[in-house]
Amino acid sequence: MIWALVPVKRLEAAKSRLAPVLDSAERGRLAKAMLRDVLDTLRRVETLAGILVVTDDAEVAAIAAGHGATVIGDPQEPAFNAAVLHGMHWLDARQKAGALVVPGDIPLVTVEEIEAVLDATRTSPVVIVPATRDGGTNMLAIAPPLLMPPTFGPDSFARHVAAAQALGITPAILRLEGAGHDVDVAADLVLDTGSAAAPRTRALIRQLRGTPVPAVAGSFKEAVLP
Repeated sequence: MIWALVPVKRLEAAKSRLAPVLDSAERGRLAKAMLRDVLDTLRRVETLAGILVVTDDAEVAAIAAGHGATVIGDPQEPAFNAAVLHGMHWLDARQKAGALVVPGDIPLVTVEEIEAVLDATRTSPVVIVPATRDGGTNMLAIAPPLLMPPTFGPDSFARHVAAAQALGITPAILRLEGAGHDVDVAADLVLDTGSAAAPRTRALIRQLRGTPVPAVAGSFKEAVLP
């Protein structure tokens, strides 16, 4: 009875840290491609009880509904942790067993990785998947949903570990290659990992490689081209 919880910002506010290399329209297209890849993966996880998307964006809501997800509004847009907590309250009020927070910007996550996280909840009520780059948290499973508050952001991995330990819980920590790769800065746009994951995101990045970008240090082309 664990549900995936996917908080998604309005598309016009998506991926602001990529503004030096992608314009607003391109960032919106990238956010949609990544979300579709994430939702496609979640739909294939048979052990998930459902998918809940928290968003205030009508286009995102339509994409989510098209993937069979339940959609609720985000009254705290653009505060990520508030959106996660709103979803957790929704799940708790409906007596769902737990929440697996899956950001929409980890397109390389695989079915097997999500199943590994769900399996780990059998031994610990808190499962944390750290980001590979900034000390953040890329997936967080909590059962029951309101067991502890989310504190996503830079260095949140350490905060989530400390919060679990403060409750007397030893969290399960899974370092996963696909799920550990989020897309926030130009260097993250290198997705040539040999995996078949994220087909929409990969196709869009291949297309954007041919798009003129600002001639600035660390630009998109400099980051992704051999």
